[in-house]
Amino acid sequence: MTKSVSETLLRLDEQLRERYDTLGSVEGENGAYQTGHVPHVARYAYLCSRYAGLDDNGVRDAENEAERYIPEPYKELLRHMNGARILGVSLHGGIGGSVDRSGVGIGQPISIWYQNAVERPDYIPDGHLGIGAINGEWSSQGHLYLASTCEVELYNAKFDIIGARWSSLSDFLEDEIPRRFSIYDDEGREIEKSKRLPGDTKDWERLAQEAKGEGANDGFLKRMLRKLHLE
Repeated sequence: MTKSVSETLLRLDEQLRERYDTLGSVEGENGAYQTGHVPHVARYAYLCSRYAGLDDNGVRDAENEAERYIPEPYKELLRHMNGARILGVSLHGGIGGSVDRSGVGIGQPISIWYQNAVERPDYIPDGHLGIGAINGEWSSQGHLYLASTCEVELYNAKFDIIGARWSSLSDFLEDEIPRRFSIYDDEGREIEKSKRLPGDTKDWERLAQEAKGEGANDGFLKRMLRKLHLE
């Protein structure tokens, strides 16, 4: 039987603390914490930041912030933790109007508003909720969406390409977070040539570099045209 999101998150909390607390940790309010201190990255950098959960009013505020319906599995996640940054995976949360401001002491999540109301490609189905992102090798990124069917899909950040799909939010958390343990050594340093993005995403880096190159060329052309008073 598929485990609930809350059960999955409780187990992941235990795994993350057991594995990374030895590197250094910080306790926040109401269950929030940071673990896996990596001062070689930055003085106050941690591999994992998990924010305090929201109450029912906070979840309603997050839904208003997203400007779209939040399915129950992600509401369950928000009650447990108001978003997180875990080993290169960012999960969005609410940042305004919540009773418990989860950012006290350890920062706060990326707003669930951005991926759903600000930077949302036309090809994303209307019923999908943007829930987070995964960083790629250099400039590539995968955007996570929770479908109306409660599947989780990993879209390329710039193209209508799905690299990976999970049958539920719990399955995504159970598969992807433990997989990312293998990306870091015992000191929290990234292992060379580790695979950041899951699924069939081998061409995403090339696509990202090409897209960035085209954008740079467009910018150069526009500057030249302005200089020549031709635009």
